[in-house]
Amino acid sequence: MLRRHIENSQALRNIRFALFAAAAFGAIALAGASYGQSPQNVVVFAGWGGSIQKAQRAIYFDSFEKQTGIEVIDIPDVQLAKIKAMVDSGDVQWDVVQSLGAWVPQGEKQKLWEPLDYKAIDKSEVPPKLAGAYAIGNSTYGMVVAYNTAAYAGKQAPRNWVDFWNVKDFQGRRSLPDAPRYSLEAALLADGVPPDKLYPLDVDRAFRSLDRVKPNVNIWFKQWPPVPVLLSSQELTVSLMSHTRILSAVKDERAPLAMSWGQSLMTVDYLAVPRGAKHKENAMKLINWMTNAKLQAELARTSGIGPTNNGALDVMSETEREQLPSYHFKKGETVLVDYDWWSANDEKVTERWNAWKLK
Repeated sequence: MLRRHIENSQALRNIRFALFAAAAFGAIALAGASYGQSPQNVVVFAGWGGSIQKAQRAIYFDSFEKQTGIEVIDIPDVQLAKIKAMVDSGDVQWDVVQSLGAWVPQGEKQKLWEPLDYKAIDKSEVPPKLAGAYAIGNSTYGMVVAYNTAAYAGKQAPRNWVDFWNVKDFQGRRSLPDAPRYSLEAALLADGVPPDKLYPLDVDRAFRSLDRVKPNVNIWFKQWPPVPVLLSSQELTVSLMSHTRILSAVKDERAPLAMSWGQSLMTVDYLAVPRGAKHKENAMKLINWMTNAKLQAELARTSGIGPTNNGALDVMSETEREQLPSYHFKKGETVLVDYDWWSANDEKVTERWNAWKLK
């Protein structure tokens, strides 16, 4: 059944990619027309598309246009390779990009980013670790222990990675990503490494810890969307999963799922400006707008995506905050994934992971 889920998911991804590519081509053409008409009143944003970008349009872009008179042309399917091609060619079509955390140090090495203008961008309530010279955090995601509530009815549910590794007291079918990122962190936390001592990762110790749980991992997933479905049907009992996918399954499908924030990891999407962007001043204005506390709080309520501006947490209820990784990060209960470490070590660790999986 998992194979069917993955195959269907891959087919959908291929269809979405084709649609996104067509939309991106049309949007870039539209952006080109806009440049010719009023180059000072345009800013082009490249993001992930789908429900995320739909929410960004409703909450960020429409209000920004109304307030500033600057048109936001938003394009889906952002990719680091496309950014590099634009910068290398000297024809940069995007002004603000939503960047994976790992892209930030990679882009710095390749000189893909403009320095951010913090005279125009208010970073006062953004944690210093999330506000760098070339990118500022905008969205946060939690990598949590997710589980089926019915499977643990009347029993203690797993609270952290120590419990996930404890197959005797927390029985059930398990799942982890078929990739070293997040899996190594979970393994080390399960093995007793203090969160503030997690990085640099002790890779040898992580694989020894993974050796202990490996026989009890029923599914090593490559695609994320099928996992909440499998958890809901109890084909899986407990898994590492993104908090937004669990929130969505509970909200939209009333799935019997819950999550534990103990020893959770926090990943971040950043906003960055490609080097040579045509509307750099407008880009800084849009980034500042997207850093606004009240707007980030509204996006969190709509999508479950965590804010980076701590002021957003202050205008939310305790119940709302409890569902967000940035709240648990502020409390010291979740660990920020170290993208600098992964940027430097991803390739060799992935080679070791692939060899380990075959043992």
